[in-house]
Amino acid sequence: MPANKYIVDDGTKEISLENAYGQPICKIHFRASDLSIIDRYNAAVKDIDEIVKPLEAISIKNDGTGAFEDDWAVIKKAETELIQKINFILDTDDASMIFEKRNAFSSVGGVFFMQKVLSVIGNIISDTVAEETEKLKNNTAEYVKDL
Repeated sequence: MPANKYIVDDGTKEISLENAYGQPICKIHFRASDLSIIDRYNAAVKDIDEIVKPLEAISIKNDGTGAFEDDWAVIKKAETELIQKINFILDTDDASMIFEKRNAFSSVGGVFFMQKVLSVIGNIISDTVAEETEKLKNNTAEYVKDL
């Protein structure tokens, strides 16, 4: 009897995000071989300015919460939009896990935590796309060497 489940390797990679002390933040998944991830990242990063623009008009504490009760709704709306953008980039639903333990708009070295996260995601994409491109180049060279 044939199996009811077949696995297709779609190139999905699991990446562990950790803090500077090696403590786990979460795991994210994405397909490094999906070169459109670069376009999604670039498009999403352009939208980030619009997402955080409403935060300029409110007071945010270092922990990412609002100084006033009304500010919290603005922060949560921006966080929801940010999570949607990161999910769009990764083509997964992993982004909410990134911010489970630390608010996206808490201060880390004078910048929002989400800026640190986006920078790391950009580096991951760059590194893994370069790795996949090199593998593809080597594999293609193997096939055309006798032509």
